[in-house]
Amino acid sequence: MSARRIAAVTAAIAIAALGALTLRTIADVRRAETEFPPFGQFALIDGVRLHYLARGAGRPVVLLHGNPGFVQDFTLGRANVFDSLAMHYRAIAIDRPGHGHSGRPSEAGTTPREQARLVHGLLQQLGVERPVLVGHSWGGGLALIYAEQYPQDVAGLVLVGTRAYPAPQRVDPVYTINRMPVIGPLFRVTLLPPVGQRLLARRLTNAYAPDAVRADHLAAARALWLRPSQVAATVWDTRNLQLALDSASRGYGAIAMPVVIVVGDHDGGLDDSRRLHSAISRSELRVLPGAGHEIPLTRPGALAEAVGHVFTLVVPTATHDTVP
Repeated sequence: MSARRIAAVTAAIAIAALGALTLRTIADVRRAETEFPPFGQFALIDGVRLHYLARGAGRPVVLLHGNPGFVQDFTLGRANVFDSLAMHYRAIAIDRPGHGHSGRPSEAGTTPREQARLVHGLLQQLGVERPVLVGHSWGGGLALIYAEQYPQDVAGLVLVGTRAYPAPQRVDPVYTINRMPVIGPLFRVTLLPPVGQRLLARRLTNAYAPDAVRADHLAAARALWLRPSQVAATVWDTRNLQLALDSASRGYGAIAMPVVIVVGDHDGGLDDSRRLHSAISRSELRVLPGAGHEIPLTRPGALAEAVGHVFTLVVPTATHDTVP
């Protein structure tokens, strides 16, 4: 067999294998979205379809998840923080653009500031005024940026294991490949799903440590976080937040609303939380002993209590912040 013939056969086999992997990924996505369907409502904001949960009455609390993430970060389990807050407040949890069941206007271009604008548009559509924003990890960085963009529209912040400053640069080959034109999209629908299962489990284990990973969280994450669309959102959100925090962090000293910073003593971002506490004059720092990064699912009671405490510090206005 000639070299040209061997090359043609090899290429045909490779194309067939990639096609088979792509078909499997499409089937896996359909299965995942059937097994874990949306269980909230949808709203169209500037052409972007956002999925959210809303329950309860009274003063509003808005929950923003990390990266990757979804509303399940606040709703899994019987004694979850969303249900606890909905007993006393108007609780709203949002799938950020490209995560969970929310759409995304573009992969690379959806910056944190654009996400803040979309969240603000959703809250306006829902008639929500001056909420307390609860941001976990990446969502904490989003809450800080939101508070800088719309300071008059936020009553207070609860920042949980928050991203607040640019992280030291390190090369992650999986993220680098995913950001490549052509190669990235092909990688996401072929090789990443089987490789990603192991990576996801390891990263969740690190995030939960010293606690054990919740089985229901791992199952939902394996199904939804590895979809090509959510992987794309995740890798670009990581880069885009890094760039956004470089400028946003210079304005933390101007934040005048009450802020409670909650972080586990095993969280790798503990030093950043301490630094943020020093930068914001009206902030309190709560370091939870024996806790890691996944506080919304491992310490929901502590998170709900922090929200209640922020509301006691909010200065009422003539038309807002009435007691429910």
